[in-house]
Amino acid sequence: MNEAETFKALRGVLAELTGPMAEAARYLLAHPENVAVHSMRALARRADVPPVTLVRLAQRLGLPGYNELRQGFVDRVLRNGAAAQVAATRNVDSARAIAAAAGAGTGALAFAESFFAAEHDVLRRAFAGLTETALDRSTTVLATAPRVFVAARRTPFPAAFTLAYALRKARPGVSLLDDAGGAPEGALEDAAAEDAFVAFTFAPFSRVTDALARRASDAGARIIVVSDIDEAPLRDLAGDLFFVAPTLSRAFPESAGGALALANLLAALTVAKLGENAQKRIRTNERRLVDAGEYLLTTSSARKRGAANRRSGSTGRLPR
Repeated sequence: MNEAETFKALRGVLAELTGPMAEAARYLLAHPENVAVHSMRALARRADVPPVTLVRLAQRLGLPGYNELRQGFVDRVLRNGAAAQVAATRNVDSARAIAAAAGAGTGALAFAESFFAAEHDVLRRAFAGLTETALDRSTTVLATAPRVFVAARRTPFPAAFTLAYALRKARPGVSLLDDAGGAPEGALEDAAAEDAFVAFTFAPFSRVTDALARRASDAGARIIVVSDIDEAPLRDLAGDLFFVAPTLSRAFPESAGGALALANLLAALTVAKLGENAQKRIRTNERRLVDAGEYLLTTSSARKRGAANRRSGSTGRLPR
């Protein structure tokens, strides 16, 4: 098995495993770097299972022995190292490529055409990675979890804000873990089993987002991840609830278009799952905004319609 096949196989059988073998599988998925650098006996001590459990787990996956299982993890760590090196220079490389394209002498409109073509390709590739199962399971989690926590830093933050903002309109118990005050982890004090944590994370990956997701996972929350590459460190926590949002385009420092589209998609499907309860909450929220004068009605006819809507209990507008 190559590294992708190894991880897919482990995630595929995890639900069927029990006892020490299940503990071993969870440890391997959560700590792939340890598998690559430690001996079988040392790894078994860390996972708190007998060494023979690792051999049996490999055989359960159809492999001859543990060495064949370990090789998939070695390949993955090496691949992640190469990806991290590319990510470390991506902003410089992106700026250089954009400057070269914009300075080709074809004009701003020609650059705009190539820019939007690249953004369209980002969306196309994001859609190509979707599955019915991942969408259904993720939106079921977002609709039914007692609480939903959403986190991101830097470029993918707008996508996190978009999802949290939309979900708050449709259901209670949604928190955006914004670190403007320096304490993004505060809301996680209340995280518990059956809650949901959504992480938006691009390479080079944020230590803060990673730590928050792992803390939520330790509390029993179900993890949903949107990342730009399949090898994201949080992939193992998310399992099938993982979405790839490509970022390579003409944008600087990178495109958040795919992540924003996925945030909007998850919100839309969650609203559909919530049904009439979400519709009532959205109507109440919209009426409150209109009554508070949040929206600028630019014409006398629009102002009259707004007053009539308030009297009738209808807004006549889609929620912002």
